[in-house]
Amino acid sequence: MYEMLLAFSILLAVFSSDYLIKGSIALGQRFNIPAYIIGAVVIGFGSSLPEFSVNISAALKQETGLAIGNILGSNLFNLCISLGLISLISPIAIAKDSKVKDVPMHLIAVIAIAVCGNQLYLDGIQFHQLMPSHGIILLCFFAIYMYYTLFEVFNKSPHKQQLHHKHHKAIETPESLSLFKIIIFIVLGLIGLVVGGELIVESAKNIALDMGLSDKTVGLLIIGPGTSLPELIACISALRKKNTDMIIGNIIGSNMFNVFLTLGLTAIISPIPFDLALNKVVLFYLILSLVLCCVFWFNKRNKLNRYWSALLFLSYGYYLYLCL
Repeated sequence: MYEMLLAFSILLAVFSSDYLIKGSIALGQRFNIPAYIIGAVVIGFGSSLPEFSVNISAALKQETGLAIGNILGSNLFNLCISLGLISLISPIAIAKDSKVKDVPMHLIAVIAIAVCGNQLYLDGIQFHQLMPSHGIILLCFFAIYMYYTLFEVFNKSPHKQQLHHKHHKAIETPESLSLFKIIIFIVLGLIGLVVGGELIVESAKNIALDMGLSDKTVGLLIIGPGTSLPELIACISALRKKNTDMIIGNIIGSNMFNVFLTLGLTAIISPIPFDLALNKVVLFYLILSLVLCCVFWFNKRNKLNRYWSALLFLSYGYYLYLCL
């Protein structure tokens, strides 16, 4: 019963985010908001909306174990399964922008989680947790990342030309929506995200109780991968359109939204405690991110092929072992 409710809740959050994105794009066009702002902010943030709604709902209910599990589970699913599946089907080109900005910033995001959540080892404080002050730091990183992205897109930097074209193409609509439809899309999207987030948290708590699992474990293994569906769908869509060079940017960008924005706001609302089991997952995430950096920087072919896909799948298998 609760398993079916959880599946329905995740699908509700995913489809609601799609309606909210369409309504927001149409609203931006109606008020002549520059296309690069709509693309970089709305499109970029859109695939992370399910994680955002779940985390805010969990934080307001003090279910912080579920919140951190959701972010880590979602990000690792994006890296290992989404990226691994696409590179298994077709080699993925490593764009220059991913090397010089996205992957290093992603590594910084993971390091920030590891450092901020381990005061016992680093500062001698007798507890581990992400506190509101850490949330503010994460939001500052998010502001820096968005400023850099908007600045480059606005100035049409050479390695951003493709992203600029993608954003313009993404916000083209086959027909202009009326103001009434725009309002309906936005309202329904917001309601669906709020209700979906609430239902996900409640059903996850009941599943955890029934199976004898912690909220954190349910977040890592069930909710995190479930809320990553938009990223996986976007990757498959990009593959069908032969636009594989944008896949890495989409996945890494979504992960950074999850850490810098979603986790930052979550920590401000309610402190997030860490434990030894969670630290093992964070350490694994850090090592995986460092390995990916080396692959991106020193890969002479500038492509992720089936060999790297196999490594990503094996990594996810080890992650499941850590969680269980």
